[in-house]
Amino acid sequence: MRAIKKTALLASLFLTFSAALNAQEQKQQTYIELKTENLPEIKSLIPRRENVLFEQFNEIVGQNFRKTFAGETPEYSFFRYTNNEKFTFQELCARLNINQDTIATLNSIASKDDDLRGKSLIIPTVQGLFIALDSGKNDIEVLLQQNYKNQNLTKGSLYYKINGRNFVFIQGKRFEPTERAFYLDSAFTLPLSKDSFTVSSEFGKRKNPFSGQIKDHNGIDLAAPEGTPVYAIKDGDVAYVVPNDPVFGNYIILSHDHGKQTSVYAHLSKMIVEQYQFVRKGTVIGFVGHTGQATGDHLHFEIRQGGKVQNPRDRINF
Repeated sequence: MRAIKKTALLASLFLTFSAALNAQEQKQQTYIELKTENLPEIKSLIPRRENVLFEQFNEIVGQNFRKTFAGETPEYSFFRYTNNEKFTFQELCARLNINQDTIATLNSIASKDDDLRGKSLIIPTVQGLFIALDSGKNDIEVLLQQNYKNQNLTKGSLYYKINGRNFVFIQGKRFEPTERAFYLDSAFTLPLSKDSFTVSSEFGKRKNPFSGQIKDHNGIDLAAPEGTPVYAIKDGDVAYVVPNDPVFGNYIILSHDHGKQTSVYAHLSKMIVEQYQFVRKGTVIGFVGHTGQATGDHLHFEIRQGGKVQNPRDRINF
């Protein structure tokens, strides 16, 4: 199966990267430890006379640009900021004059579309990439590990322990084209058209409508008329196309990001993709129905990360 082969390949790449990093760590690299709560806090990104710390940050960033251009060593300092002003990621980076690649890799941000409202961020004053040395938390981290596994990460690099995780910082680096493509397209889209459905059952504990028992509901149910198109939430391979299951009826499982994530679409009236087929985000893969154990027309939809069920509301704005 292609999905299984991709997963095995990704695991192999990470093991290779880990082995290389372990060899480097045996050389007793000096780690600079950062904890968010210990960093000076910028309260606002709106320029004001009383916003002294933000002015100091801007001065350091400007000086570092000039030092880097002149071939001098910049000042490696860090601040923290909680996005209570509800800036988008693009707005936030523009106000800080630090590129998205730097802030995304430092804060394990998977996509430009991540909702950062209320999120506490570490803000650096030097541009570059922070490559995680432990198991990658998202696709970008894993891809960076793959792309840098054969490079000498000890020469001219800085090592940080940030909130318990180890990173190597490579100054001046930006995302390569494949890395940028993952970063720009890592967000999920809705499985049904906006305004075509209502949420009829949430993720979590609920009374099973057939048995009456309290059980885990591993997805979210979206009530919509039979025949409503169902869309792939992200690029991926069709891992399974299953007809006439006693519980899920006709259902499809898509594999995303080399098998790291899967999405499930159940109770379909019709399926129009084939196993192992590659589909693009937004492709129609089937139609809403009430096959299997269903009390009415709806889509049962699940997201799994590393095999573990996730609340779809944490990943998609319904």
